[in-house]
Amino acid sequence: MGRLVYGSMSVSLDGFFAKADGGIDWSVPEDEVHRLSNQQVREHAAIVMGRGLYEMMVPYWHDLLESGEGDEISQDFAEAWDELPKFVASRTLTEVHGSCELIEGDAIEWIARKKESTEGDIEVSGIDLASQVEAAGLIDVYRLNVLPVILGGGKPFFREFGTRHDLELTDLQRFAGGTLALEYTVRG
Repeated sequence: MGRLVYGSMSVSLDGFFAKADGGIDWSVPEDEVHRLSNQQVREHAAIVMGRGLYEMMVPYWHDLLESGEGDEISQDFAEAWDELPKFVASRTLTEVHGSCELIEGDAIEWIARKKESTEGDIEVSGIDLASQVEAAGLIDVYRLNVLPVILGGGKPFFREFGTRHDLELTDLQRFAGGTLALEYTVRG
């Protein structure tokens, strides 16, 4: 049985993953944080993402890989991303990029089955989708990169889901630019 990982995302110190307008320009990772993300993507068995993240990530990284542009770290991520099995949960999309598979039917039930049938970590990304999976009690691990910035408002990393989770800090990495990479595992 696999583990479901609440997506590795950048978060402001005050708990936001994006500005109110959806902008994430403040969250460009320093090189060492980007290398950590590359490593994590390579170690995932799969990623399940919502429509919004799919529409942002897949075209960008696919195009970067095809063009050969970008620095070495970005190209490494694009290659890892390309090789990763990617699944998209959406109520509105009828087709997805050829490197992805569209989830048919109830996404939460599909994710629960995928967790049971997969060895390794499955990242669940996209705040709306990850919050629904969290509310269903399926998340095993939370990964977030806390950046040394306070946005003062925006889109919160965590949504209300009505259940307390006790966590154990299972990894902490500190980077020169002030970013903290945190991993918490759900207890018991």
